Amino acid sequence: MIVEDIEYSDKYNLVKITISNEFFYISYDFFNDLALSVGAVIDFDLYKDILRENDFNRCKNEALKQLSYGSKTSFDLKKKLKEKKFNNDSISRVIDFLTEYNLIDDKAYVKSYINDKSRINNWSKGKIRYKLKAKFIDDSLIDTYLDEISYDEEYEKAYDAGLNKKESVNDKNKVYRFLASRGFSYDIISDVLGDLFK
Repeated sequence: MIVEDIEYSDKYNLVKITISNEFFYISYDFFNDLALSVGAVIDFDLYKDILRENDFNRCKNEALKQLSYGSKTSFDLKKKLKEKKFNNDSISRVIDFLTEYNLIDDKAYVKSYINDKSRINNWSKGKIRYKLKAKFIDDSLIDTYLDEISYDEEYEKAYDAGLNKKESVNDKNKVYRFLASRGFSYDIISDVLGDLFK
């Protein structure tokens, strides 16, 4: 295999190498280490290294594109990259790279997610826990930030939701089921029902 063309790609900030009518994107540092020139003959081992570097760079660019749409957990990002058919080695390298540069941080994601869903969307602790567990977030990490939501905050959300439901149905059992389906704890629901149906 022969290197047919070498050019710098402004779009990806990488070096674009053409080998046997195929394009490969590699980092500038990797390119310098190889000391390639047009017309150089590539052996199979070097070709595999270039393929690996190319896949890593494409995977990294896709990951950065995904993060530009909004923050993600490492699990969500891995899932997206697997859907795009990147290999596990490239995905692991990209996750390590992004973690090293604090571009993905599960702790910050969980803290922000809990804050937004609790205060803006008025979700219960139970619903938030369920959604985060679906993203394969560690239980201890979830509990650390869920514990910051006070009993009074949780009670107020449940009371407001229960009051709205009571106005439409005025049935204690239906209000109970409604609040339970929203993920509120038994203790919160009992206290709310005690105040709503005196």
